[in-house]
Amino acid sequence: MDSKTRVLMALNHEKPDKVPFNFWMDRREMAKYEQEIGHRHWRVTHYGADVIESFHCLSFPSGPTIERDGTAWITEPYLKSWSNIATISLPDPNDDRVYELLKADLDEFPNKAVLLNITMPWGVIASWRTYENVYTDMCEYPEEFKKLSKNLEDVMKVVVERACQMGVTAVYIQEDLASSQGLTMSPAMIREFCFGYTKSFIDIAHSYGKPVLFHCDGNVIDFIDILLEYDIQAINPLQANLVDPREFKKRHNNDIAVYGAIDNCFIIPNETLEKIREHVFDVFDVLGKPDGALIMSTHDIPFETPRENIEAMIQAIKECVYD
Repeated sequence: MDSKTRVLMALNHEKPDKVPFNFWMDRREMAKYEQEIGHRHWRVTHYGADVIESFHCLSFPSGPTIERDGTAWITEPYLKSWSNIATISLPDPNDDRVYELLKADLDEFPNKAVLLNITMPWGVIASWRTYENVYTDMCEYPEEFKKLSKNLEDVMKVVVERACQMGVTAVYIQEDLASSQGLTMSPAMIREFCFGYTKSFIDIAHSYGKPVLFHCDGNVIDFIDILLEYDIQAINPLQANLVDPREFKKRHNNDIAVYGAIDNCFIIPNETLEKIREHVFDVFDVLGKPDGALIMSTHDIPFETPRENIEAMIQAIKECVYD
């Protein structure tokens, strides 16, 4: 069974031959692995991972940034005043260069599950205004916010359609709309300002028969019902330290698959090799064995994590085979 089939079966709540997997790490550590192994998709070529998260190359303008811990952080807003939205120049989604990276991944790995990573228009605006301003902006400048969201949606939905035509396995929408305490805004605002300008992405994907996954950090237990309203097939990462996988499975049963569920915050970086193996097998037992609706993955494994811990995690994942 190839990786693409394995992932699609899991998203469809069917049991493949073994649990499909992927994993993410601190970008500095990932760069070390890439330098040592010699391929940007070393998780696939070296460890046999099933998923490639690929990216469009839309070049949105940005405010100034600083580099910290391997990540670029925006230090001040690009959009300083809502009176300036007419001056923003958006990228051309019909430029073939936007799809060069995606095409390279699809050509090189035809049997892997290649996902298109894309944010919501809300996330682009949040980066332009910074999180210190974006939440009050929705209240103080709702019409301007919606107009800019629509302009971004018109650009980004072209990317989704082109990606589906190119043959991506699924569309993967990424937006952090929850914190460790729960949702960062009301469900009504999430529907109005976030999904109101992203539902078209989901509809396009489904019109091509492509599943849609959603990334959101934090305590997402109260977010799942919203995702189900929009026919989202899987949630990532389902942080084990914030959402009890047993409670999640009890509440949502066969409603939604999980892309994640491995505890990168505490267990993988800090526990013994045996505890790591036990954790992986427990995730498989709780979320995978009942209906197959599991693609194992982590979010960002911390930089200081011993390599033997990562190897133990990967080996345990490979031993998760369905009967």
